[in-house]
Amino acid sequence: MAAAKAHRRPLILITLSALLVTMFPQPAFGVTRAQVNEACAESREQLEEYRTARHAFEVSALGFEDALHDLERVEAKQERIQGTLDSHANELISIQEKIEEQAVQLYMMGGLSNTGVIFSASSVDEFMATSEFLTAAATGGQESIDDLLAARSELGRFQDELADTRLELIDAKREAEDFRDRQQRAMEAEQEAYAKLDGECRALQKKYEEQLAQEEALRRQRTAGSIQVGSFICPFTPGRSSFIDTWGAPRSGGRRHKGTDMFAAWNEPIYAVASGTVFTRNFGLGGLAIWLTANNGVAYYYAHLSSFNVGSGQTVTQGQTIGFNGDSGNAKGGSPHLHFEIHPGGRGSAAANPYPTLVSACK
Repeated sequence: MAAAKAHRRPLILITLSALLVTMFPQPAFGVTRAQVNEACAESREQLEEYRTARHAFEVSALGFEDALHDLERVEAKQERIQGTLDSHANELISIQEKIEEQAVQLYMMGGLSNTGVIFSASSVDEFMATSEFLTAAATGGQESIDDLLAARSELGRFQDELADTRLELIDAKREAEDFRDRQQRAMEAEQEAYAKLDGECRALQKKYEEQLAQEEALRRQRTAGSIQVGSFICPFTPGRSSFIDTWGAPRSGGRRHKGTDMFAAWNEPIYAVASGTVFTRNFGLGGLAIWLTANNGVAYYYAHLSSFNVGSGQTVTQGQTIGFNGDSGNAKGGSPHLHFEIHPGGRGSAAANPYPTLVSACK
């Protein structure tokens, strides 16, 4: 029996090793930039055009990320100042009511010789300016006057700060829109240039980019990198989406980005990356979104769609069109894109960086 167990142990180790190889993408070693250049000798101009467009997209995409983060910061600042302003406005009303009550008490106690002074004043300011109130206030109401003046000063300061923040918000929105437009143009240029590459050049460039993506993923997140289990295809037609690695980038509310944003044309078909069951939803940050639970248990999350092509609970096959690219949810007004996540342990499990897997499938 012991001998049989000993005999089975190497087999188990081999099986586990094979399983790990299928779960974690391996770097495509041996592909260099020089080899890509050599393979692309016949389409060198197109390759340079693609690399330039790719770089322009990366720069504009990162700029758009920063602009959105800054916009969210300014919006939060405006909301915070507005809340403080409302609080001070309510405090000012309370102090004014207190002074009016003091005036009535002075009159009732005979502290004001002119009985019509309250009713002839058109405002608290006018009443406070009367010599009779100032004289009476010196005996007990001066504190309320000081509070009123201080509250008005604070209210004015926050009103000025809110006005400045509104101008800052206009600038932040303008900058975000500018980067959004640049990103859109760069995306179109990148995809057009990529389509011009000949077959051999495109294949080697894809391997080179896949290798860089996997090496970067291993460097940044060795234990929580992208996991590709079994067969996987691109959620878009290969070559018709643009994306960079934004895993862990800051998001509103202190969140971190847990997926890859894939930019593509409006209503570009979106496919099931694996066979399984889909569940649709339409609320929250993701807007029109789909959870695809593959037959092997891995879950994939698609967000910001423009419309569905499936019903919730439906069984789908790999490559089936399940929806269309859009900007629903908190992506409204931005460039149409798919927010894509991979959850190796199924729905409810932690997400893993999908970028390396997408690079290998989408070029």
